Amino acid sequence: MLNPTMRLLSIFVLALLVMFDLAFALICGNKEYDNSTETCCNGTVTSKLNLDNLYSIECCKDQTYDTRWSLCCDGVLHTDKSPDTHNCSGTNVYRLKQENGNLLTNSHLDRTTVSDDTKAKRFLRVCGVANKYDPKQNMCCNGTLYPFNVDISCCDNAVYNKRTQLCCGGQLRPRSVLNESVECCGTSPYNSKESLCCNGCLYENKNPEKYHCCGSKPYTFYKDMCCKSEVYEWSDKSLCCGNRTYNRDLQYCFNKQEILDIHESKCNGVKYDTRESVCCGDTTLHPYSNNQRCCGFEIFDRRSHDCVYHHIVTKGNSWCNTEGEYNTTTHACCEGHRKEKTGKSWLCCGKDMINYNVEDCCGGKIFNIRNHQCCSGQILKMEDVCCSGQRLNQTTQVCCGKTLFRKQEIVQKSASYHDKCCPTLGGGVSYDSVNFVCNYNDTVVNKSLLDPLCKGQRYDPKKDLCCNSKLFKNALKKGWSCCHPSASIYNSKKHVCCSGVRKKGKRKPRNRIRCPRRCKLKKLNLKRYCKRFLSNTGRFEVIRNIRRLIKRSKSCRCVYAERQKKACKGKQCVSIKKVIGISVEEENTTTLYIKRKKENFVKRVCKQV
Repeated sequence: MLNPTMRLLSIFVLALLVMFDLAFALICGNKEYDNSTETCCNGTVTSKLNLDNLYSIECCKDQTYDTRWSLCCDGVLHTDKSPDTHNCSGTNVYRLKQENGNLLTNSHLDRTTVSDDTKAKRFLRVCGVANKYDPKQNMCCNGTLYPFNVDISCCDNAVYNKRTQLCCGGQLRPRSVLNESVECCGTSPYNSKESLCCNGCLYENKNPEKYHCCGSKPYTFYKDMCCKSEVYEWSDKSLCCGNRTYNRDLQYCFNKQEILDIHESKCNGVKYDTRESVCCGDTTLHPYSNNQRCCGFEIFDRRSHDCVYHHIVTKGNSWCNTEGEYNTTTHACCEGHRKEKTGKSWLCCGKDMINYNVEDCCGGKIFNIRNHQCCSGQILKMEDVCCSGQRLNQTTQVCCGKTLFRKQEIVQKSASYHDKCCPTLGGGVSYDSVNFVCNYNDTVVNKSLLDPLCKGQRYDPKKDLCCNSKLFKNALKKGWSCCHPSASIYNSKKHVCCSGVRKKGKRKPRNRIRCPRRCKLKKLNLKRYCKRFLSNTGRFEVIRNIRRLIKRSKSCRCVYAERQKKACKGKQCVSIKKVIGISVEEENTTTLYIKRKKENFVKRVCKQV
């Protein structure tokens, strides 16, 4: 088929010849022909059909055709296939699909838009040789046009009424009863509610509610089972494998084709017993053992060897592609190169080994962790700020942190003294954190305009106390303080706060040993402490920062000593219990923390024990 440029050129030349009566004879094969009324196709002279298609006639091998009503696809002529509604795909032709007023290809090829001058021309079809028609107004049957009717259709070469007749396999059959579920089975009509059609075979009185098709045979689906085209009796232990059934308790379907016993399999097409052999790499058989495992095509003993990257190595070793087997305790494989370890902290960074206590790896590059940092593969100085994988220019930029709906990103400062960012859906706004704050609505608000809240309640921070989201009116004004971490308050002149618990204080709180709440409430006698701990693991220390140490310990006890009153005055003497220290129990040692004044007394008592 000629391209549009050549077609326009040929039309222009022919028009000049006609205007000046300069038509002359040309040679086609061994014959002369007049190009005004004839054309040459593959050495054969063919006359043009009529004068109105003088410039639309082209050759398709040795045949002539009108390019307005036919298509030539790789030398194969398709008549009655207009290029306005059809297109070529190799030697085949396919119809263009309409979408949004345009004709689009409806094949495996790329969808291309076909433009036409008028909208009506897209819907025109050809009936017979050159009869154009609109399918919404007419119907074409065997080259003849008929008025369009929803009840009229074409069966092979005949027109029929769909309400009274059926077209079954190109043959007309009468409808016995109107408005009934009548369909075709091959060339015969049947009632689809009372009969069954299986691959063109009609089975009368086979209700589709009870019967289904299995190939060309009917079967009762609640009693039988269909395996491809074969019918078998249904069983809860039977399954299909191709067109056969098997017992799923004793057999299985190998590759959906062959039925094997539960202990059988195939290795390179050879059947074997899985209890006696093992197949490695689907090609090689080896004797089976509880300690034998496959590694590629070979077998190894898992008690003494391992399989690493399809290579058998000694237990505890690994495999390096270029160096081979290596000991993981003394060496490491860095990108295919075996490197010697000098310590536990030495690991790979690219092809080299580095000490991760001093250095780190950033995109395969080594840097010192004391004065540098890694930012998405880039090495930055420690004083720089990494934001969204880039170095932040702290003089002109500010970093907006990651939120639920947006990623971390860099925002330009609106003022040079801004130091923080308030994230918004549009990107973020910079602000001064000294005088402003970013509230929960992601808007910048002046701190002086904000009222202090204690769990939604306003309060005066100069008079009231907010302890763990609980408000106490006028508590600060009366000298009370928060007893953290609980939501309670205490007066330091009358009470003592021990790990969130308010306790009654003493007149001389400096002589009082305060046991944290984590300590056990049981007291330990000094003599029992000396007997249990001091002989082996115990020691004495003077009380200094006892609270911090007790918080790190697992258990502690208050140690007390008994002594009698000096003057009994005729009455029975009563022993007095005096707490002298705290016993802190750690993993292997027990330490008695005592007061300075009681140190000599405790040592003397322990020596007597």
